[in-house]
Amino acid sequence: MNRFSIKDIENLTGIKAHTLRIWEQRHGIIKPKRTNTNIRYYDAIDLKNALRVSLLNRYGYKISRIRKMDEQQIDEAINEHTDKSFQLEHQVNMLLSATIDMDTDKFNELINQYTKQYGLEQMIEELIFNFLEKVGIMWMTNRILPAQEHLSSHIIEKKLLLATEQVDVPQVNAKQVLLFLPEGEIHELALLYVNYLLHKRGIRTIYLGPNSPIDQVEFVVNTLNPKYLYTHLTSVSKDFNTIDYINTLGNVFKTQEIHISGIMLDDQIQPQHNNIQLLNSLQAVKKFVASI
Repeated sequence: MNRFSIKDIENLTGIKAHTLRIWEQRHGIIKPKRTNTNIRYYDAIDLKNALRVSLLNRYGYKISRIRKMDEQQIDEAINEHTDKSFQLEHQVNMLLSATIDMDTDKFNELINQYTKQYGLEQMIEELIFNFLEKVGIMWMTNRILPAQEHLSSHIIEKKLLLATEQVDVPQVNAKQVLLFLPEGEIHELALLYVNYLLHKRGIRTIYLGPNSPIDQVEFVVNTLNPKYLYTHLTSVSKDFNTIDYINTLGNVFKTQEIHISGIMLDDQIQPQHNNIQLLNSLQAVKKFVASI
């Protein structure tokens, strides 16, 4: 854990592996370490250095110039940049570094600063969703421990729960939305955010939450009769069949409108039931929320 291959560094920084090798050989920066069996790897410090170097390089700094800079000079160069895209990527990288270090105070401070400057929704949609994309790469390749990811996720969850609690909008819409995640799915940040957006519009929600077997969802539906069902598919399990799950929802819940989002969807999936709508982007999700 927290040992990274050159492919990991490429995926997380956007710098091609052959370029990283050139930087190592010609400029002596971002040098890998070796195991006792001579396998090359990068550690957490190398990753954080690679994120900083690649960011400056992508925004116009030549690698020959960066190699002559010490850490303080690199920090000054990063802080001097006023371009919003640059600073967003830098903030994402700092969140990633805080996650690897399990520095929850730093993570919380970064979240609060961004929220104060741009508001909760921009913080989630710009900062957190970009951060989660990088964490997802590390999660899928077993480069991050669940404990590291959970500590950071818990901070974001608390922010969303508090914001939802503080939304002072009368719930006047009688059309209820049931929000749930499939059995085995525990990543609920997207679900919490949609719950917040619905509350902000004054729409009634029933929050069943993560790890919800279909029979439990059916029990709630039969009891409370919500008009809409919403679920999000992030990374359930290796045996999870997305198409089968979508079709099962359509077979069980014939009178509800079912809306599904998440990275496990792709453009090739065609639901067999007319009451199912796949939401393949954040814009599609927000359009669904606005349509109720």
